[in-house]
Amino acid sequence: MCTFERFLTAIKRLGPLLLALPLTLPLTLLAACDTLAAPTVTPQSTLSGPTIEPSPQVAQPNPFEMVPDEFIGVNDPTAAAMAPDSALPPMLNPASTPDGIRQPVEIVAEDGAMLTGDLYLMPGDRRPGVLLLAQDHLFWGDYPLKLVDAGFTVLVMDMRSTDVIGALPDFEVMLRSLSSGLAQPDRLAVIGSNMGADLALFGCGAELLCDAAVLLSPAGLLDAVTAMGNYGDRPILLTASDEDTAAFAAIAALQAAALGEVLFQPLTGAGTGTDMLFTRPDLGDLIIQWLQQRV
Repeated sequence: MCTFERFLTAIKRLGPLLLALPLTLPLTLLAACDTLAAPTVTPQSTLSGPTIEPSPQVAQPNPFEMVPDEFIGVNDPTAAAMAPDSALPPMLNPASTPDGIRQPVEIVAEDGAMLTGDLYLMPGDRRPGVLLLAQDHLFWGDYPLKLVDAGFTVLVMDMRSTDVIGALPDFEVMLRSLSSGLAQPDRLAVIGSNMGADLALFGCGAELLCDAAVLLSPAGLLDAVTAMGNYGDRPILLTASDEDTAAFAAIAALQAAALGEVLFQPLTGAGTGTDMLFTRPDLGDLIIQWLQQRV
């Protein structure tokens, strides 16, 4: 058999003669030799068709079928229209019935728990809103009705925790819920009693929806300088009775650390927290007049 090397050797020997031969002769000689062996091709991959299974057919829901209770509100237009970081309005407590303008309500907390309270709402145009915070909404007596008569929409909520710092998410949900479809979102105030007063100050410091705060006998659980620094220059009303020495010291420290307008109202022999609204009815009137001018 002829190899390419032998062919090259023959070409070198016949070099001078090839110049006189036709150009086709070298090609003829090459063609007379066996061709080079083709390289062996090793398959590297194998092509195949699609192997993904088709998606299963999803049954289309019947719009006329009843929706289970746990899914109610998922596609609710009101919920879909809410802005980010907002909250749904308070929901009527299904285990109760409205009592005049008072409606027992529930608000869904961030962790899914139901926060309970009362909503005082007059029909018609939106009004400025007031959030009342205490460990029990019954502590406020008929004061929410007086606020309603003065032109406010009132949400009265229980505190489920004595941890003021940990209760901040609840506070934010409550205030945003009040502003969502109920009260004027740019005219909101918070009134807190005892630990509710500390939560009102701490919550308003973190939530700019709050325009003004009223603190009744704060428990003094917060550092006054830090708390007032976070609250900024928004107006605040501070009140406590002298026999409640811890609360009296707290409002004095808060007054000293205030950055904006402060109404400082010390009392004598008036009790503590919401009790002062009944032992001193003029205090309740003062708070209403103050709120009307600031929200």
